[in-house]
Amino acid sequence: MAGNCRSAAPTCICSRRCRCHSARVGPVAASAMSFSRRILLLSSLALPARPAAAEPQSLRWVCSEMPPFVWRGAEGAQGYAYELSRRVMKRAGLEMELQFFPWARVLLLLNSGQAQAALVAARTPAREERFAWLFPVGYVRFAVFTRKGGPRPSSDVAALQGRRVAVLRGSVSRELLEGVAVTSLAEGRDHGDLIALLQRDVVDTILAPEPMMRAQLERLQLPADSLQVTQLAHRLELYAIAHPRMSQALQQRIIGAYQQLVEDGSVAQLRRRHAAAFGDD
Repeated sequence: MAGNCRSAAPTCICSRRCRCHSARVGPVAASAMSFSRRILLLSSLALPARPAAAEPQSLRWVCSEMPPFVWRGAEGAQGYAYELSRRVMKRAGLEMELQFFPWARVLLLLNSGQAQAALVAARTPAREERFAWLFPVGYVRFAVFTRKGGPRPSSDVAALQGRRVAVLRGSVSRELLEGVAVTSLAEGRDHGDLIALLQRDVVDTILAPEPMMRAQLERLQLPADSLQVTQLAHRLELYAIAHPRMSQALQQRIIGAYQQLVEDGSVAQLRRRHAAAFGDD
């Protein structure tokens, strides 16, 4: 049988079976304590849930100059990808702020969360999980560019082994070359840099999307045939992309707006206005 508590302290520190503890916490007190706990639990359940974070109404977009899809003209951004993105954002009820940077900087801003979306990215299996793919903005074919009069390279990327190749920093061109173990690479911040590397004999080959390179030759006021062009079979879809942590609700809001523009004929109309960007359709 349990004995009396011998503790002189004002608060009982003995086991629950001692008589002093039983005397202090009788059935009525225990019932009252249980009732109090239930009241506290119900009160906590009745508290209003914390509201979800509001979705942004203005998104920061970043891009590099990729004519004929997006470039910086005398009156600001131009091109099919830009006009399409602007219409999509308007249909989604969102504002669009677009800024131009070199492509590697575009990826840095997007991956760090300093920008929410970007133009334009080639979609490949290796990139599938890195971005959220919002909507298509075109496609490109890749080509190999060499100095005029030199030996013409094969249209097989693997045949570039042993060559010194220039690629755009952060671009899918590097992925294509690494896939066939081409390791002698030089990188440029834009397509103008790639042409300069070739002219200075730092490299003997450029691998890049053909329309972007042709647009750069025109900007530099170089003849279209000043470089030797070998087209490759690679055709990649171009997309507007977002950071993968963009909420699903916001992604679906943008994707849904694009689908509405497809269904009402706005996308087809815009493509006709920019037919040069889809020359081999």
